Amino acid sequence: MNFEQLEKQLYALTDSEKRYLENDVPDYYKHPMTTIQNRAIYHFSYKNFPLEKIAPFYIRKQSRFVPVPEHVTDVIEINYVYKRTGQHKVNEKTITLNQGDLIIIDTNTSHEASEVGLEDIIISINVTQEYFKQHFLNLSQNFSALSQFLFQAISESRHHNQYLIFRSTNTNYLHLLFQQLLHETYFPTQYHTQVSSHFLQLILLELVNSFSVEANGISEDSNKQQLTLDILSFIDHHYLTATLSECAKQFGYNSSYFSQLVKQTTGLTFKQLLHSKKLEVSLIPLLHSSVSIQDIAIDSGFSNLNQYYKLFKARYGMTPAQYRLDNSSINSM
Repeated sequence: MNFEQLEKQLYALTDSEKRYLENDVPDYYKHPMTTIQNRAIYHFSYKNFPLEKIAPFYIRKQSRFVPVPEHVTDVIEINYVYKRTGQHKVNEKTITLNQGDLIIIDTNTSHEASEVGLEDIIISINVTQEYFKQHFLNLSQNFSALSQFLFQAISESRHHNQYLIFRSTNTNYLHLLFQQLLHETYFPTQYHTQVSSHFLQLILLELVNSFSVEANGISEDSNKQQLTLDILSFIDHHYLTATLSECAKQFGYNSSYFSQLVKQTTGLTFKQLLHSKKLEVSLIPLLHSSVSIQDIAIDSGFSNLNQYYKLFKARYGMTPAQYRLDNSSINSM
C-alpha cells in the first residue's frame, strides 16, 4: 500500500471544500428535522447515504472549513482524529479529541462537530446497528469481557444517549489500521467490501485491547458504567495475579461488599470474570501457535489443567484440541 499517496488524497481539497472556501454553505437544509428536548435538529438517515444498499458502513473524511450542525443519525457513528485535533459536542457537552483519539456515538444521540482547518483530518464511519451487533458481538464472545460491556453500552441502551471516548495510548497500530482501511476506501481492490470489513473489525478489536475508555457521564447509571469499566480494565491488565481481596482493596471496598458489587454491576462473579479473561487469552496461542495445550493453560493463568478443559468446554462447547482443529483454516489464511 502506498501511504504517501493516501496522505495526498486526504489533504487534497474536495469539490465541497473548494466551495466552502468560497463561502458556499452545505445543503443540510435538505435533511428532515426532528425534535430533541424541545430543540429542532437535523436527522441524517442512512438510507440517504451513498452505497447504503451494498455496504453496512460508510467511510468518509469530515469536510473541513465548515461545522457539522447538531443532528442525530439512525446508525452508530465512529469519529477518529487521523491528524491534529477536532472538537465535538455530544448531548450539549463539549469534547476535545486529539490525534489518535476516537469517539463512538450511539444512534439517535444528538451531536455536532466544530469546523476543522486545513491540517485537521477527521475520519467518520457510519455503521448500521445490524453490522455492529453481528461483528462486535462475535468479537466480544471470543475476546474480552470489556468488549461485551462496550457493545451493551452502545447497542442496548434504553435511552440512546450513549457515547464512548477512546483515548490514545500512543500505539501506532490503530493508526496503521486506519491507513489500511482508508487506502482500501480511496483505492479499492477487487474484494473491497470484504477487505474494508476486515480492517473495520480489527479496528474495533484494537480499541478493546489497547485503549483506555471514558464513560459518557450522561445516562442515569453512568457511575455504574464507569465502575464496571474500571473493574473489567483492572482484570484485563492483572488477570494472572488478581485476587478478589486485592481488587477490592484497589477500589476501596472490603471483599464481601465488593464481591456483591461486581455481581451487581457486571452480572458475573469476580471468579467468572477472571476465568473468562484467562480463557480469552488462551485463544490466541491456541489458534496461532503450536504450543502445547498444557503450556497454554499454564501461561494463561490456570494452575489446574482439568479446570481449563472443563471451563473451556463449558464456554465454547468443545475441547481446546477440537477448537484448534476446527479453526485451523483460520491459521492458514
